[in-house]
Amino acid sequence: MPDTYRKDMQADDPHVTLITPSAPIATPSHGGRAKCLQRLVRLDLPVPRTVALSFDTVHRIAQGEVPPPALILGQFAPGTLLCVRPSSEDPDWGGPGSVLNIGMNDATFVEYSDRIGAEAASALYKRFVTGYAIHVARLDPDVFEEIDTDGQQGLSDALRAYEEEAEEPFPQDPAVQLTAVLRTMARAWEGTTARLLRQAKGAPVDAGLGLIVQEMALGLGIGECGSGVLQLVNSDTGLPQITGRYLHQSQGRDALHHESAALFLERDPRGPSLEELAPEAFEQLKAHARLMRQRLRAEMQIEFTIENGRVHILDGVRVKRAPRAALRIAVQLAEDGIISREEALLRVEPRGLSELLHRQISPEAERDVIGRGVAASPGAATGKIVFSAAEAQASAARGEP
Repeated sequence: MPDTYRKDMQADDPHVTLITPSAPIATPSHGGRAKCLQRLVRLDLPVPRTVALSFDTVHRIAQGEVPPPALILGQFAPGTLLCVRPSSEDPDWGGPGSVLNIGMNDATFVEYSDRIGAEAASALYKRFVTGYAIHVARLDPDVFEEIDTDGQQGLSDALRAYEEEAEEPFPQDPAVQLTAVLRTMARAWEGTTARLLRQAKGAPVDAGLGLIVQEMALGLGIGECGSGVLQLVNSDTGLPQITGRYLHQSQGRDALHHESAALFLERDPRGPSLEELAPEAFEQLKAHARLMRQRLRAEMQIEFTIENGRVHILDGVRVKRAPRAALRIAVQLAEDGIISREEALLRVEPRGLSELLHRQISPEAERDVIGRGVAASPGAATGKIVFSAAEAQASAARGEP
């Protein structure tokens, strides 16, 4: 075993550490997600048990030096399902996609069938097989995306497809599964394409990636179960407004990917809401969001799961906001005494002010969308539409807008 890894996870181990209020975790060494989760733990919010891997650890994993799986798995109860998510220094730099339900195998399928029902257990197992096949084993995604059967038949189809494509059975050992996921995510971050993409977003050449291994809050099962996101402001205007969605019997950020089936959060004349379905959970979520705003000194979007009526906070990120919203949010935080006026000024980017000076189209205005593209101006414009640089130059030469 390399000296960099200890035989037992210690509270002061900076490489592979259980996230506790006093764990040695910092954004420059473990990433923003890991640090935010530690802050949520300090606020005594219902965060599932989580282990953080440092930038150095993930870099070594990419080079083939994986920490002993037992070091990580030993921090969770036997049979616990896990997810692995990226933790870069700046969330705008991106990262590999999360992998959910690690640890699911034939034995745990039987256990979870007894616990939450065969239908929900089949959905968990099938989701893991599909995600593992596509993102870890790098098998043909079309083969698995074409499996449209649900329940135990869908699971059987996915397992059979994996064995046929990989020419070996689906791995049953949680240690093997976890090792493969960690290695895949670490190498994806250090790949040439990923490096170029994040450098285009302003990341330094040597930007590191941390990984977090978190106990799954299932979001599927008996009672009220599901997942969603919630924030206290409108991202376009910055005005106070509870926004987000909730999807019954779902995991991760499914609510944002299946909006047609997702519920509103507050009571809404357009359809059913979480407030009506699970009023106690909804009130808890609002209280947690207000506490995060006050103590983390920012408007936060929280990712949550409800498991049999019980709320779990999985993650917290700063609300994505348009320049107009960023200005209003900074002013409101200062007026509420959460940040100083000086800090509010520093939070408003100069280029954002330039955008505010241009004529704008109201985000609430009705419009007919005829195309999508990259914005060439921060405001509204009028003129002919052309579809090549040569045509644009010719129009400019003729004085045509």
